[in-house]
Amino acid sequence: MVRTFIFKIMIVLMISALSGCIEAEYDPPGGDWSPPAMTRGIRWIRNNPMFLSGLTVSMGPPPARFVNDYFNGFHASAVHLWEDGLPREMDGWAAAGHPGFRFVSWVQPDGTSLTNGELIGGYPVAATGRIGYQIGDEPMTWADFLQYETGFNAVRAHDPDALLILNFSFLAPEVDAMLDHYGQHMDGDVISHDVYTWTSSVYAHLAKFRRAGLRYNKPYWRYLYSHYSDGEEAISESDLRWEAFMGLVYGYSGHTWFIYQIAENNVLSPAFFTRPADFNAQKTRLWDVASRINAEMARLGKAITQMTSTDVRYVPASQYYIPPGAVPWSRGAGNDPYITDIAPAPGQEYLEILVGFFRDDAGEFYVMVQNVRHTHGDFPINSDASGTIRISFDFSGAPSGFDPTRILSLNKVTGTVDHVPLIAAGGNTAYVDIPVAAGDPFLFKYATGVPFAMR
Repeated sequence: MVRTFIFKIMIVLMISALSGCIEAEYDPPGGDWSPPAMTRGIRWIRNNPMFLSGLTVSMGPPPARFVNDYFNGFHASAVHLWEDGLPREMDGWAAAGHPGFRFVSWVQPDGTSLTNGELIGGYPVAATGRIGYQIGDEPMTWADFLQYETGFNAVRAHDPDALLILNFSFLAPEVDAMLDHYGQHMDGDVISHDVYTWTSSVYAHLAKFRRAGLRYNKPYWRYLYSHYSDGEEAISESDLRWEAFMGLVYGYSGHTWFIYQIAENNVLSPAFFTRPADFNAQKTRLWDVASRINAEMARLGKAITQMTSTDVRYVPASQYYIPPGAVPWSRGAGNDPYITDIAPAPGQEYLEILVGFFRDDAGEFYVMVQNVRHTHGDFPINSDASGTIRISFDFSGAPSGFDPTRILSLNKVTGTVDHVPLIAAGGNTAYVDIPVAAGDPFLFKYATGVPFAMR
C-alpha cells in the first residue's frame, strides 16, 4: 500500500512538471515581451469593465425593481439569459431602463432562439446593450460540435461585431480537438467552460482552458458554482471566495454565477434566493456574500483586463503531494526577476497558495497570490482560517528608478493602489508578510515608477 501511494505521488509530480512546461509557454524564458494580438475578443476585454453576471433561466420579463437590484446591488456588469431569453425576456430587462444594461444571451446551436425560432430571437444588429451571444452549450460529440459552426457563421453574418462565445465541457471526449478547431477555424471570440466542484480537481480544468485562450488570443471565461442540488451541504463564504478569485489568478476575464435565479427545476435550486421562480423571493446570506465578491472582482478586474496571464503555480503544504493539474512554484516562474520564495509565514500550518503571474501590454510584472483554504476544500485546506503568506525578494540588478522598499497593491475593497512597505533582510533582499482571508487574493506589482495598468 505504501509503495502504491508513493507511486501515485510520483505520477502526480511528473504530470505537474510536464504541465509546468506548458503553463509557461506564453512568456518563454529570456524572450522579449510581446503583448497579445488585438483580436476582437482581446480588444473588447481591454476596453470594457470585467464581465460579471449571473445566469437567469426562463424567468420571464422581470420587474424594474429586480433589474435595478441586479445591477446596483449585486454589482453585475451584464445580464446573462438562457436560450429562451430572446426576445421577450430580454426586452423586459431592457425596458427597466437601467443605464448599465448590457447583455449576453444563449441561443441554440444554430443561432436561433428557443422561444420563436428566429436568428438571435429577431434582434437587430448591434441591439442596445448587446455584448454578444453564447452559441449552444457544451457540445459532447464531434458531430454536435461541427453543427455549432453553422450557428457561429449565421450570427456572425447577421451581427459582425458581436462577441460570440462557446462554452465547452471538460467531459467531452474530444474537447482538446474541439478547442483547436475552434481556435483555428471558427469565428468565435471567447472560450468558456464550467466545472462545479469544491475540490482541487478544478485546477486541471482551469489550466486547460487558460492554455487554449492564450494559444489563440481569445479571452477565456467561466461559470461559477452557486447552486444546490439535492443533498448538497451548505455553501460557505470561503467557498464562494475561493471559487471566484481562483479564476482571477488564472487570468479569467469573464465570470457568470450559475445560477442567479431559475424557473422551477427538479434538479437545481439557486443559492442566492430562498426559492426559485419568484422575482419576489427573499435573498439568502450568500447573495450578500456574492454581491461583495462581485464588487471586489470589479475593482481587481480594472487591472486584470489589462494584463495577460503568463504562468500559474502552486505552493503545497507538503512536498509529497500537489493537486493534479497544478504546477509547483519554483524561482523564476512567470519570468519574475525578483521573487526568491513564496511560502506560508513562520508558524503557519496547512496553508496552501495559488500564484498567478501577469504582464501588462508595456511588459510590467504583476503577481497574484491566493489563500486557497475554504470550507469544502480537500484536506488540509478544508478550513475557513486566514493565513499569512511570506514573499521574499532579491533586488540585485534592479534598474535605476526602481524602489526596493515597497510594492504596489491594488486594494480589492477600496479600489486604490496601496504602497506596501517591505521588510529589509540584508543586502538587496527583503520580504513582506501578507495576511489573507480564506479564499482571498492579493495582487501586486513592483515600484518601477510605472503605474498600475488599469482601465
